[in-house]
Amino acid sequence: MKNISLTVLDGYLTSDPELKRTQSGKSVASFTVAVNHNFKKTEGEEPEVSYIEIESWSRTAENVSEYLKKGKKVTVIGQLKQDRWKNQEGQNRSKVKVIADEVRFDSFGDRREKDAA
Repeated sequence: MKNISLTVLDGYLTSDPELKRTQSGKSVASFTVAVNHNFKKTEGEEPEVSYIEIESWSRTAENVSEYLKKGKKVTVIGQLKQDRWKNQEGQNRSKVKVIADEVRFDSFGDRREKDAA
């Protein structure tokens, strides 16, 4: 039986996407999305923010790199992937990222535009 790893994130790009090509010519774009959490906070306390690395492929990667810039609001639908490796000291390392199946460009591009509306 196949396991489910569905992730939906709604947040803002922390920098412009970086587009690269694999040796076989496939496009891959990497970017980070800042996601504010809605945990109950005391008044005046800043919300917690998670910074999630996103990887998109092929035509999605090309669209992301062409149309998205730092500060743009997006919704990402994808799957979690854990990369594992050993560093130079031989210690095990890992990081979790989202492989995007879909990236939706939300109507309000950035916080400044949304605040002005």
